[in-house]
Amino acid sequence: MSKEFTSYLEKISILENLHPEEAKSAMTDILNGDVTDSEVAAFLMGMRVKGETVEELTAFVEVMRNASVTVEVDTKGAVDLCGTGGDKSGTFNISTAAMFVVAGAGVPVLKHGNRSVSSKSGSYDVLEELNAVPNLDKKKSEMLYNETGMVFMFAPNFHPAMKYVMPARRAMKLRTFFNMLGPLLNPADVENQVVGAFSKDAAAKMAQILSNLDTKSAYTLNAHDGLDEVTLTGQSEIFELKSHLSNSSITFDPKSLGYERVEAEELLGGDAKVNAGIIKDVMQGESTEAQRNIVTLNAAFAIHAAGAAESLKDANEMAIKSVESGEANRKLQQFIKESQKVAQA
Repeated sequence: MSKEFTSYLEKISILENLHPEEAKSAMTDILNGDVTDSEVAAFLMGMRVKGETVEELTAFVEVMRNASVTVEVDTKGAVDLCGTGGDKSGTFNISTAAMFVVAGAGVPVLKHGNRSVSSKSGSYDVLEELNAVPNLDKKKSEMLYNETGMVFMFAPNFHPAMKYVMPARRAMKLRTFFNMLGPLLNPADVENQVVGAFSKDAAAKMAQILSNLDTKSAYTLNAHDGLDEVTLTGQSEIFELKSHLSNSSITFDPKSLGYERVEAEELLGGDAKVNAGIIKDVMQGESTEAQRNIVTLNAAFAIHAAGAAESLKDANEMAIKSVESGEANRKLQQFIKESQKVAQA
């Protein structure tokens, strides 16, 4: 380990913030594999205890984006929707389901995600259970997106240096700042995003980081029930980034779009097999009302963030029509078929 990295550990151990250049240096050392798993774990824990600043996190993202493999496609009008994970809610894969509703409404989706780290089923796990092929490299991801207007980019294929971080993350089994950074590292450099966060503070920080990094349009959000999605059990705090970042969150109530409140139990999922079954049911109009509604609600925010609708109300109507017309299910089936085809190419 370098003397510099030792000094960064010393600094954060006494709750001192790193300067942006120090934060960049520390992340560069980690991504180069120059520090041990235990030292990575010490750094992650130290940052968690100290509390990460927006300046530190922005510096980390810049280094990680520079180290990533870029997916070169036309991102105009496209959106990424994902959550940080780490909310311990046990819900089904809502943003993964919403991906097909958004695509069914005519909005391209550049989704970035991973296997589960802190839940029973990550995006990768549930897509695999649906018989899609989520493990595609750069070239095949570009082919799939150009063919279908949808792609799932499996994080390890585009952030190879993250292999130096995963042993520490898995051993710790705790939420770390990487939960926050993951959604900010889209390999296609998508301009429009909806990012669910595990806390209001995390949502606020992520909005500021996206603003620092010239994102065009984004919603970052956290629900009052702790969900890293827009919830139906109550209200959600939402930060909006358009031409500029709003200074404070708005409190969104799903009743404003005509949705009824539900109990948290109605949104629960299980392992990848259970969650894949729920997604199929939503797409085929056979799910519970609560399951369908939370998917269309989150899809509405993505459609609006992408600029495909003038208002959230219009976006919500597009999302509902996507499901009711069968377009969302058609996009799911197309994604499964074409991802299999591309994988064999």
